[in-house]
Amino acid sequence: MKKILVLIICINYSVCWPQKAGEFVIPTGIAALSFVAINSEKKEIAKEISQFRSKEFIINNIIGNVSQRDVSFETESLASDDSAGLISVAFNCSEVNKKGLLLAFLGNNRDSNGSIGLAYGFKYIPLVDAQNLFKRIDALKEKHKKYLNAENDVNNIYIEHDDLKFILYRDGGDKVRVLWNGFEVIWERTAFDRTKRRLDRWFE
Repeated sequence: MKKILVLIICINYSVCWPQKAGEFVIPTGIAALSFVAINSEKKEIAKEISQFRSKEFIINNIIGNVSQRDVSFETESLASDDSAGLISVAFNCSEVNKKGLLLAFLGNNRDSNGSIGLAYGFKYIPLVDAQNLFKRIDALKEKHKKYLNAENDVNNIYIEHDDLKFILYRDGGDKVRVLWNGFEVIWERTAFDRTKRRLDRWFE
């Protein structure tokens, strides 16, 4: 019994802990997080996430099992902020009637053991919902412009979309803080506007 227990612990450790810098742990569910080695470069990880891991998430969690069919789909990297905390990717698969925005969060998060490490996770937003969310945020910025401008980093507007939480405020410019699944990142104005603009253009 002890030998079996030791074997289970060893297997679990080898699966859940990255062995090399930049090595990824594949998520097992829609809200699952993947942790990366502590000395990995954020910019390199962001590139890996937008170009490769996003596709892995799409086929596993959005398209799903295709059996004997061959299914075509398209992706396009839209924007990443300077800190690489939030990466946006457009996605389209006509054959399963799914299209929209994939947000990739990258930053510190807490694993199942309570330890904090660098992790990433994906949130999928269908196209119409994503476009409406951008319109809603822009409208709220305009509606509460006087209030937000009155006190930098003091006055805030809070909204929710599904399990995403947004805090709108000003601190040397418009800021959007996003909280999701243990992540807390600032969606920088340039990356926010670029994502909104390129998403609309890509689906024209």
